[in-house]
Amino acid sequence: MEEKEPQEIEGLHSIVNETEYDVPMRALSARIDRLYAHIGEGESEVDVVLTTDDEIRALNKEWRDVDEATDVLSFPMREDEDPEVAAQLPLGDVVISLDTAMRYVETCRHKDRLCELGALPLKEDWSLLDELTFLVIHSTLHLLGHDHAEPEEEKVMREKEREWMLYILDCESGHAG
Repeated sequence: MEEKEPQEIEGLHSIVNETEYDVPMRALSARIDRLYAHIGEGESEVDVVLTTDDEIRALNKEWRDVDEATDVLSFPMREDEDPEVAAQLPLGDVVISLDTAMRYVETCRHKDRLCELGALPLKEDWSLLDELTFLVIHSTLHLLGHDHAEPEEEKVMREKEREWMLYILDCESGHAG
């Protein structure tokens, strides 16, 4: 079988799909652009890499000393920088395991998590695009310095995840500006 070339969308918010899976790249890119404009980071550079469980496991082992696959890793580039310097730097990199994301689509894990705070204006299904959007939102919160190690931090992150996901969904349904 011939190896598939990585799919790529270049720009301030670039996306590279290193997997064999077909991904709605343009729709994801549009959602990322919309999200970043909404949160005041529209001009911030972010690279999103879609990879496999094996690849993210290797990264997780290298960077966090955790020898297992995870759904998403965030690599912030502005941490501990002077605000003037930070403003000139890319926001960071996001690496998503497409294998894990596809499993989460089947279980609706993150849809259910978002719905814990109230119903979402979603179709019955939870698509790969929805899951990838959620993982980008979650990772972006990490890039911006949020964490979920403590209960209060986790509460803030979950509220932001829901707020930002609702914004994206509302934009697509014509209810947001």
